[in-house]
Amino acid sequence: MSQFITKAVILAAGMGSRMKEMGEKIPKGFIQLGNIPIIEHSLKALISCGIEEIIIVTGHKGEYYRNLKETYPQIRIIENTKFADTGTMYSLWCARNYIDTDFLLLESDLIYAPGEIARIINAPFSDCLLLSGTTHAGDEVYVEAIDNRVSLISKSRDLINNSVGEYIGIARISKLLYDKLIQTAVPLFGTSPNLSYDMDCLVRIAHEHPIHFLLMDGLDWAEIDDINQLERAKEVWQRIKDQ
Repeated sequence: MSQFITKAVILAAGMGSRMKEMGEKIPKGFIQLGNIPIIEHSLKALISCGIEEIIIVTGHKGEYYRNLKETYPQIRIIENTKFADTGTMYSLWCARNYIDTDFLLLESDLIYAPGEIARIINAPFSDCLLLSGTTHAGDEVYVEAIDNRVSLISKSRDLINNSVGEYIGIARISKLLYDKLIQTAVPLFGTSPNLSYDMDCLVRIAHEHPIHFLLMDGLDWAEIDDINQLERAKEVWQRIKDQ
């Protein structure tokens, strides 16, 4: 039986360069939808589901996240000092001294119905990616599966033979899988500091370690990587704001 989750890690070091002027002024997690930044929607959703410790790995404009600690004592801030030259796997590695159990992994630039956190916490798998159906949102991350196990993750639809959905940037990760991610990534950092945890590292492990998925067809969510995605996120927010 999978372990109950009380810890989460949010990756929030990115520079948001595709957000242009907005990305220069604030980190993407502080884009505001409703009356609060989108990062606070995630924090509230996590805490309401029993998450007791939330590690935020910061980089660009990290002081914004540090200021949240006054309101959310559950937060622990870890800084990726090499954020300008590294990817999401390096940020995840930066949190290694504080990851001693299974955890939820989220990206900071997401908006989604808060009930999805409970769904993945209660998933019957120790290692699980939360997927949606087709969004046509741009910059989609497609997931291929064989025998209900993840076999490939890619932004190139042409590489995917059996697409089972789009990865939304929320996962359940066991301590065992995390250790395998670290073992896989560390020897590669010297030549590939921009490794992503999903498309570069999870797929290297998936052939030997089962990684499952939870497909929520019809899931209302948005990632905010550029101005066009921000406009779509505003539409999604109108549909989920009262949930």
